[in-house]
Amino acid sequence: MHDCWDLLNNQKEYYLPRGEREPDSAYKRRIDAALPSGFFRDALRTFAGMLTASHWRELPPSLQAVVSDVDGLGTDLGVFLERADLLVLRDGACLIAVTPPEHLWPSEGDRQQALRNGDRGSLPKLQLIERADLLNWGQRPGGHSPEGHPPEGLSGANTLPTQLIYRSNGRLSPSAPTGQDPRGHNLRASGPQYVSVISGVDGLTATTSELVEDPAVPGGYALRQVSSTNYQNINSLPMIWYASDGAAFGEGDLPHLGLAHQYLNHFRCQSDYQELLYRTAMPVGVRTGVIGNAPLSMGAGSASAEVVLGPNSIIDLPEGASFQFVEIQARSLAEHRAWLELLDQGMRRDALIPSGAQGAPRTATEISMAASQAYALLQSQAIQKASMFSSLLFHWMAITGESSQTIGYQMGSATAAAMVVEISPMAPAPKPSPTVAEMLQLHEKGIISEQALRQWLGDIAGIAPTSV
Repeated sequence: MHDCWDLLNNQKEYYLPRGEREPDSAYKRRIDAALPSGFFRDALRTFAGMLTASHWRELPPSLQAVVSDVDGLGTDLGVFLERADLLVLRDGACLIAVTPPEHLWPSEGDRQQALRNGDRGSLPKLQLIERADLLNWGQRPGGHSPEGHPPEGLSGANTLPTQLIYRSNGRLSPSAPTGQDPRGHNLRASGPQYVSVISGVDGLTATTSELVEDPAVPGGYALRQVSSTNYQNINSLPMIWYASDGAAFGEGDLPHLGLAHQYLNHFRCQSDYQELLYRTAMPVGVRTGVIGNAPLSMGAGSASAEVVLGPNSIIDLPEGASFQFVEIQARSLAEHRAWLELLDQGMRRDALIPSGAQGAPRTATEISMAASQAYALLQSQAIQKASMFSSLLFHWMAITGESSQTIGYQMGSATAAAMVVEISPMAPAPKPSPTVAEMLQLHEKGIISEQALRQWLGDIAGIAPTSV
């Protein structure tokens, strides 16, 4: 999935293996000529764009104040949610973290004064964590699940975890300052940062560590703690597992895995087609009836002598000989072209992009079923998104201590809600209605009858037409 999203960057050799006895120069030329398309990435972006047909209502005042900077990096809330949708569509799930404020104040009055001064570090931040960066999760050692049963460790229990470890997006430069451990060894940061979050009755503890080179440890690397903070007023992990199918924490199927396989098949077939076309598109000159030292191009020479063709040159051939250009017969070209068209249609059909559908027209029933399938999938994903947003608001207000309010979602409703989802990608664009003056003009020209005019006027007025 990642390779398809990255346009097979530096991975073309893996998906196009070298043929048996294929020369290095020919294989390199074939790899360079293979250019993957951006269809897979565009399809996921189209899906995510459809899911953006939603809006939120009655945000907490603290979140509304930073709605254009929810992650501390200048990202708008709508853009943040769209990025989360893309990760879910690509990876099947992602982790959304509501990180506590960086600045802790001795009193609530000091915190409110800092907020009035525009201190962004005194408010929570939203963070997107890719599925591949979520390394470990489970129940707190020695703790129990909310149901009172012993913890199931990392076996994927249905209950929410109480501790997890993830890899932070922030990377350390190779020139990071070195430090020393208690034994006196020099340690140099040489990798990403890792965050461990543990929740319990005594609050939430977040510990950040970094990978360092340590010659005294087997393997040469160790973790060095950078910082550790305890938040006594947070008793649960402010993390939301956003999955495509509502799966349990840490799980989730890949919704577009079949599309990725078709994308790779299309890439291989397109490469084979280009190679075959390259080898057969150029016609070959063929001489017949030329034996031994027969005269060739403006003079005598051997039968294998080079023939130069141009507008001012001629070829002398003996009696009974001929020269012509012959095209190589490659019947498989048509089969490759037909197979490419089938793959292209299959990808568009699986991507559920009706506007890009190709091929022969289908029956009205098939079109209706395909549209219903796309609509149902989008509605299901929209429900997951709205549910995730409700959990996000819950964690945000639990950290900020704001007064509780109605948190929920309603599909297509105008009532107050945290998020209103309005997904209608299959609805055709409304056609403009003619005005009364235009209809009267059509009647005067005799284009429409008086009965049709009365019927139209009755429809817009909501009354039954009168008969005369």
